[in-house]
Amino acid sequence: MIAIIANPKARRFSVKKLMVIKEIFSTAYNKVDIFYTAGPMDGYKIAQKIGSSYETICSYGGDGTLNEVINGIVGFDTKLGILPCGTSDVFALELGLPRDATKAAKRYLTPKYASIHLGMVNNRYFILMAGVGIDAAAVLDVNHSLKEYSGKLSYIISGIKSIKSFDKLISVETPFGKKLCYSVIASNAKKYGGNFPIFSKANCFEKNLYVCLFYSKKSLWGIAKSAIYLLLNLNSNLYECFFADEIFIKSHFIPIQVDGDFAGFSPANIKATKKCIKVMI
Repeated sequence: MIAIIANPKARRFSVKKLMVIKEIFSTAYNKVDIFYTAGPMDGYKIAQKIGSSYETICSYGGDGTLNEVINGIVGFDTKLGILPCGTSDVFALELGLPRDATKAAKRYLTPKYASIHLGMVNNRYFILMAGVGIDAAAVLDVNHSLKEYSGKLSYIISGIKSIKSFDKLISVETPFGKKLCYSVIASNAKKYGGNFPIFSKANCFEKNLYVCLFYSKKSLWGIAKSAIYLLLNLNSNLYECFFADEIFIKSHFIPIQVDGDFAGFSPANIKATKKCIKVMI
């Protein structure tokens, strides 16, 4: 049996395509059920409720929906499928899956599996990253009406505003001592913001987090330069990157994003976990 948890508010959601996916799955599974989310954290609640009843649960949405489903099925012996229809679908890109959900569904008729290690911020698992500071402020302030129509452009606009306005120093306890920075990203995956391998040393197949601390303040060029240097794997005094099993955000009331969704405020404990989830690829 297979279940699909679908987010009708995802940017590229299509009922027609969902019905096609159901027909595709019907050729290989004796039962295909669809559950719809209606609000924040519904993906988690549904997945937690049905997690023990299905061999496989698929997320039909973006990375935020995927994160909710993952948190709901952790602890169950349930396989995960990704049917991307969001704004960026970064984790689908990370695994080399097609962004066309019907193509992904056809691929799952003869699936292969990979064990993916999860990270955790406070009590919430993540599969891509946890961000604290500038990028989380951009996620918090994004215009959701604009996001519905323009997709990534809404994040770019919000990001530019956050770079110009965010000026809180973040105190971070690391294995190498206390650090002060303006943004922290603890990444479990290579890609960020789309098909951009910013964190090329990160590896979701291993228990580790690739932590990057950004020291540039209120500078759009500084952030852009940091991204370019990271892509080219060049050293710079604009940022510092290292592997760590655990870091602590000591500062208070700094926004946090998890897999591209707002996830509250610091302080925070961010760590690599031994918990794995089996994903169809």
